[in-house]
Amino acid sequence: MTYASRIYQYLVALFLLLSASVSAAESMFNRRAANGRFLFDVLLEQSVPREPLDLIFRMFDYNEGRIPNTDYAVLVDYSRPSTEKRLHLLDLRTGLVQKFYVAHGIRSGILETRSFSNLPDSWKSSLGFYFAKGTYNSPKNGLSLYLDGIDRSNNNSRLRQIVLHGASYVSEEFIARNRRLGWSEGCFAVGLEYVQYLINLLQNGSILFSYHKDLIGYSRRYPSEQSLMGDELLPPGVNTRRNPGEGGGVD
Repeated sequence: MTYASRIYQYLVALFLLLSASVSAAESMFNRRAANGRFLFDVLLEQSVPREPLDLIFRMFDYNEGRIPNTDYAVLVDYSRPSTEKRLHLLDLRTGLVQKFYVAHGIRSGILETRSFSNLPDSWKSSLGFYFAKGTYNSPKNGLSLYLDGIDRSNNNSRLRQIVLHGASYVSEEFIARNRRLGWSEGCFAVGLEYVQYLINLLQNGSILFSYHKDLIGYSRRYPSEQSLMGDELLPPGVNTRRNPGEGGGVD
């Protein structure tokens, strides 16, 4: 599948109306970073993948005036293993990119995120665009950010209680002991020291894009579940068993 056809296939069924015209001056693709260069190019140079960045910019353009927070957006690149900082916080004013660890669902894979689902009780991560709006305090996870899935591949997010929250199993210390990051039940779990910071920036109507380079196109055609073929190949020493406190169990 070509890059152009994947973009077309992904955008054609977005739930928001795509009828609003965007002038060249208003387009996110023409926004400048703090250094005066095009924002898109500045973000690319900081190792933000082109395809999902293109989709995020198009989301802003096609829904101009409907997304309250145009200062920040989040890309979660689940194409990368959990030992990499794969949550990209995009500052759309300055062009700065900050990267953070983020967990995937316990049934989505061990080190890699290989299987996605929109089904209740799947304990898997989901692909697609989310709209972040509002917070609450969870008895288990503390301060949490509500995420409304706006694609058919993630529109059960409220039913599944998929949120952004902090977790002790998202840390370099956990990785050092287990050779992987901890697992959630499908939520975007981040480090406890960063959750307040991220929520403060995102809670007023930001978009978050959950992406996998090999499966994002399939999420449009087969929105309930998407999986990579074959078994996950693990390097030596990776802990395949659940630790207390991770998702998928009662401690």
